[in-house]
Amino acid sequence: MEQAYPRSTISALASPPFSLSFKTVELLRSGAFALGVTGLLLVGMTQLIATDYRAPPDEESPKVASIHMPPATVTVIKSEPPLKPQEIPPPLPRVSVDPKVEPGDLPAIIDRPTLTDEEQGPVVLNSDPLPIYKPAPRYPRRALARGLEGYVVVEFTIASNGSVRNPSVVGGFDMSGVPTDVFNSAALNAVARFKYRPPLVDGEPVEQHGVRNRITFRMAE
Repeated sequence: MEQAYPRSTISALASPPFSLSFKTVELLRSGAFALGVTGLLLVGMTQLIATDYRAPPDEESPKVASIHMPPATVTVIKSEPPLKPQEIPPPLPRVSVDPKVEPGDLPAIIDRPTLTDEEQGPVVLNSDPLPIYKPAPRYPRRALARGLEGYVVVEFTIASNGSVRNPSVVGGFDMSGVPTDVFNSAALNAVARFKYRPPLVDGEPVEQHGVRNRITFRMAE
């Protein structure tokens, strides 16, 4: 048989003795989460402290083969002392040469008189022509401008008074032997002014034909 209860009594039984607000519930949840995280951290730190850490084992360094050095020997190199330099000989005395005299010209040869009690006649004197005056030739302007050097062979007659007659050119050449006439005129003009002591035959001056001279043209260094 059913027992009837009043409606107010049923409402009172169904409702809790007190009620919680929404903010209070959130605070409780946050606190519980913080406590859980703190507990996990403490457990982790405990495990780290309890762990026995050891240093890694030392690796053996690679072995290096020993180096054997040969015994050092001292080598002494002896050098020969330098030779004493030879003394420079004194300079030879300077000999002056007269350029106006041809080397082919020979001086006069005079016979030596004999000394006797007998009376002697005049001494016979024979000699070749001897140059007295030989002016230097004038260098041609054309040859000087071209830097040309050479020589001319001239033939002439020495008169009985020592002057030169009938000079003529036998040949003109440069220093390499190539024929040229650039020096001919200057050579003839120089030979025409030559002066000789005439040749003597039996003590008398005579003419001499076919006399040749080589006139050289060189530029001053």
